[in-house]
Amino acid sequence: MKNFSHFQPLIFDLDMEKTVSDFLKLLNIPVSGRYVQKLIYSHPDFPSLLSVSDVLGRLGVNHVARRINEKNLTSVPFPYLLPLDKGRGDLLLIKNHSDLSKNKILLDQWNGVVLQAEPTRTINDLKNNEFFSQELTLQKLAIGFGAILIVAILLSCLAEITWLRLCLLVTALGGVATGYFLITKELGVAGKTIDAFCNTGKNNNCDKVLKADVKFFGVGFSEAAITYFIFQAATLILVATFPASSTVLYTVLLMLSAATLPVIVFSLYYQKFIAKTWCKLCLVVVAILFAQAALFSIAFFFNSLPALSLGFLPVFWLVLLFAGIGISIKLIKTTYTYTTGFNHNNGGDRIKHNADVFLNFLNKQKKLAVPFAGKEIIVGNVESPLHFVMVTNLYCNPCREKHKVVDDLLTTYSDKMCVSFRFVKSADYTRDGLDSVSYLLGAWLTHANGRPKEQEITLQLLNDWFDLWDLEKFAKKWFVSDVVKEECKRLAEAHNMWADEIGIRQTPTIFLNGYQMPKEYNMEDFLMMAPALGEKLKNIKQAELQMG
Repeated sequence: MKNFSHFQPLIFDLDMEKTVSDFLKLLNIPVSGRYVQKLIYSHPDFPSLLSVSDVLGRLGVNHVARRINEKNLTSVPFPYLLPLDKGRGDLLLIKNHSDLSKNKILLDQWNGVVLQAEPTRTINDLKNNEFFSQELTLQKLAIGFGAILIVAILLSCLAEITWLRLCLLVTALGGVATGYFLITKELGVAGKTIDAFCNTGKNNNCDKVLKADVKFFGVGFSEAAITYFIFQAATLILVATFPASSTVLYTVLLMLSAATLPVIVFSLYYQKFIAKTWCKLCLVVVAILFAQAALFSIAFFFNSLPALSLGFLPVFWLVLLFAGIGISIKLIKTTYTYTTGFNHNNGGDRIKHNADVFLNFLNKQKKLAVPFAGKEIIVGNVESPLHFVMVTNLYCNPCREKHKVVDDLLTTYSDKMCVSFRFVKSADYTRDGLDSVSYLLGAWLTHANGRPKEQEITLQLLNDWFDLWDLEKFAKKWFVSDVVKEECKRLAEAHNMWADEIGIRQTPTIFLNGYQMPKEYNMEDFLMMAPALGEKLKNIKQAELQMG
């Protein structure tokens, strides 16, 4: 991976993070678009090419940036990114020859750098994989809901059906699908097909329109659209199921259709004169609403509608149905947004993740005054400027969760940091005369210490402990040699005495370069900070050596 630290910061449009996530998805890399956007946006060097490079490195995506002449752009394998630093600033995604030709006019703003990435099917980042799995689940649930809706509509068609109900069912189903695509587009989890549909043609930008702060009675356009069409489909199913209530149901649908006419006018006006760009998915919704209004008008003109009437109780139940659908959609969307945790207020993390800000906090913390006398379990680059000490209880659930983060850090930045593991006295379970800490240390002495691939074996041993979390199961996989039994007991006692001397009161407790971690920070922060912080500490050390 190429080092970008020597590049001057290039200022980009606020949508650069979306461009990067689109780029990775185009390469079929299994990333969560919203998570990638969050990482880039909260990077301390956002907006810059360095922020993009660090995030790609954190995800384990091999990439390179190189300078190239404009005449050679056609020979570079697609897709790639072109940073623009003259004029308005942007990050340009070039998907194919057509994209390159279409954006020729912007190349006078190009700084000569091309960013390419290699496709991969494996991402090391645990959070990304978690969010990506959530997005796949969301898609599967949507498919399941769509299938149920289609079956319900087909069953309703077994009853006597009119041309009006058939046309309304078809358009309602199309509206539900379009509403779903609007929601996923707004959440940043739409598939490549929808992204391609939205971005083809001139002056089309679904994201700009959907991100606008426009509400219908406090509800966004995407939520309102899918709620309306789901309600409409459900009502049409009720028409077939309860034909005696058809007069009331059709009356409500007719009134709602009439109410959408101002929405049609406003949507077209907003896109044309305020946003000055078109959202093709919004236009599909507008077209469906207009078609349905036309259907009702034709039916009314030819007397194809049943007699219209309203009743308090049926209308009351329909209002509850509409509200229930709307609340459910809002709840699902809010829950998803909360769990992925992305919003543009994350810009505050840029300050938190700034190396100078962190070091200012760190230097005010408690410093270790007691050296550790004993063999060290160390993983990572011992020559690196970032040396963590993690004090752990083997049966502590927060320690178990924090170990996953540390493992993720070591997997991503093994050349930029190292971690020493210390253990306090844990539960009183024993195996072969050894307590849990002694047994774990004995397994390390038996299988890893001083052996080839020591670090890989050590990490595997620790991962197995926190995965199995059971001394008997762990012992079946990792035996302890009789030769090291006394040594591992002494080492376990040294760990516990050291923890007592420095006053460990809770686990996990983490130190960096001899200072206790500031309470404002946790290990997850270092997934973003490690490269810049390591470089900063390296420069500080070099300056100190030169001075003295």
